[in-house]
Amino acid sequence: MDTIDTPETFFLDPAGIANFVKLQRRIFGWKQDTLASEAGVSLATIGRVERGLRVHPSQLRKLAVALRRPEDEFLRERVRPTPDELEANLMDMFAWTKGSVAVDVVPFRTEIQLRAMLEATSLLTDSDLDESAAADVAELREWFDLAGFVQAERLGIIGPKPGRDLKVRELWRDVFNCAERIERVHCAVCLTGTYMARPNDGTEPIQIALLAIRSRRRDPAAANLSTLWAEEVVDVRQMLADYFQRGL
Repeated sequence: MDTIDTPETFFLDPAGIANFVKLQRRIFGWKQDTLASEAGVSLATIGRVERGLRVHPSQLRKLAVALRRPEDEFLRERVRPTPDELEANLMDMFAWTKGSVAVDVVPFRTEIQLRAMLEATSLLTDSDLDESAAADVAELREWFDLAGFVQAERLGIIGPKPGRDLKVRELWRDVFNCAERIERVHCAVCLTGTYMARPNDGTEPIQIALLAIRSRRRDPAAANLSTLWAEEVVDVRQMLADYFQRGL
């Protein structure tokens, strides 16, 4: 009579927990203090966990929830997967990153950042604010479109280069004032970064500027985000259609 092998079970050891926490934190683009704030634990606790030291189970439960995992993620008994199952589990865990590229972001604060955004081929705007902020977000996008047009004129990209430099300091100030108002009124943070994307028509990669508006109510640590994910492949025709549609 054939016997059925009992599956081998195990618990995550401190080293396994450390590796998981560090990897997941970096995928989220969080620093240690951001994770500590999200989990409601001390920075010292995060340091102990990531060094592979033991902490109280209640701290591990808080960490699991902060990392968008089940509360018992680091405490439950597990069935040891086969090599094929392990590979499938890893692919499933990171499936959401497929077709995306990591973008380094910082809060939108300086004229250097603004100029870098205006020099990009296109601006991708993404917001997680609710509908009450839609008009303000649309206004900010319009300010960026106007600033991009003026900058293109200054550089001679659109028509001949002006004989004298256009005064843009006031326009730049209007862009920042609109962004600051959104942050203040809607309890948000405006994050910006640039990255290289691949057009879907197979042409050369282009530079995309990312403007991400994140709610501090949804994520109190939003201002500390250092990485966001954006589409690796972009539809150039759709970007042009969106641009001219906004201009109508």
